[in-house]
Amino acid sequence: MKVVHIWWSLDYGGIETMLVNIANKQSEEGADVSVVIIDEIKAEALLHAFFPSVRVVSLKRKRHSKSPLPYLRLNYLLWKMHPDVVHLHGSCLYRAIWSRRLSHAACVTLHDLPRGAVRHDGALRLVLPFLDMKIGGNVACINEIPHVFAISKAVRDELSDKYGVNSTVVSNGIITSKFAVRSIKTVSKPFRIVQVSRLEHDKKGQDLLIQAVARMREDVEVDFIGVGSSMDYLQQLAKKLKVESRIHFLGSKTQQYIADNLCQYDLFVQPSRYEGFGLTVTEAMAANIPVLVSAGQGPAEVTCGSKYGWVFENGSVKDLAKNIEYVMNHYVEASEKVVQARQYVIGTYDVAVTARKYMEEYKIFL
Repeated sequence: MKVVHIWWSLDYGGIETMLVNIANKQSEEGADVSVVIIDEIKAEALLHAFFPSVRVVSLKRKRHSKSPLPYLRLNYLLWKMHPDVVHLHGSCLYRAIWSRRLSHAACVTLHDLPRGAVRHDGALRLVLPFLDMKIGGNVACINEIPHVFAISKAVRDELSDKYGVNSTVVSNGIITSKFAVRSIKTVSKPFRIVQVSRLEHDKKGQDLLIQAVARMREDVEVDFIGVGSSMDYLQQLAKKLKVESRIHFLGSKTQQYIADNLCQYDLFVQPSRYEGFGLTVTEAMAANIPVLVSAGQGPAEVTCGSKYGWVFENGSVKDLAKNIEYVMNHYVEASEKVVQARQYVIGTYDVAVTARKYMEEYKIFL
């Protein structure tokens, strides 16, 4: 089976990490796998993480470019590859496919909660398809794509309720065996919290975590791993609340660094205001550290509510701080829960499970 995955970028992020893992595992399962990256590749470390058996092609499009040349090259590549399945990781990419046969062999994974409006301007497929394709949400033409995958039940339900689009849930996966496992069952001094994601506080809620730390005693510190548009805002917020010495911005880190070092922390917090899944939550669970997530979102689905983690009221700084204090004061209980959480992640969210599910679903195109 020939499978081509298409995505905009190869930079540090949840989609990109998942793409590497899935492509490698599908190749290992015997599929002929190619990955086409539209824009210039930014993360060379991720590029080298692909197995040699996975063909990776960058169209080297300048970000936000309106040139039709990458579009033409994409269709030429697809014509040469003659894939059985075209797996898109963004719905608007569907407009970039010329061939009627390949458009019928296309599927898409929606990697976040649906937002924006379905667009009906099909003529864009014929004129400058990259123009404005990423504007207006992540459901641009999702109603036209033959098969839609959702990364969680939360994403599936919103797609159905708000857009009338049916989808199949295939959860994202991680390489659970890569993560060093925390064995310490007592808290550190200071108590170390980590959060891994893009610094986009309106979505990811890093500001809530900073405010929560400001309410707590001085032996609580937070490391933020990631970069993003909210960096300056969050640094200024920490300074304003006089906790800048306890808030550390580590910047981008490789997947290997994260796999090796998550186990050094006492608690992982995902304070997202909205989130479709929560790949980094599964990583923390694989590393055997307690996780605290916001209610009503994809991460709480990963933890099965409070079964494999702790849940705080979405958007509530007070409840976030309260739950951090609870974990600190009941760390023996936390250490017992993480053992069950790790086993659950291995059986449910390992990339082998995800790749197998996708391969089964691809059979509809054969």
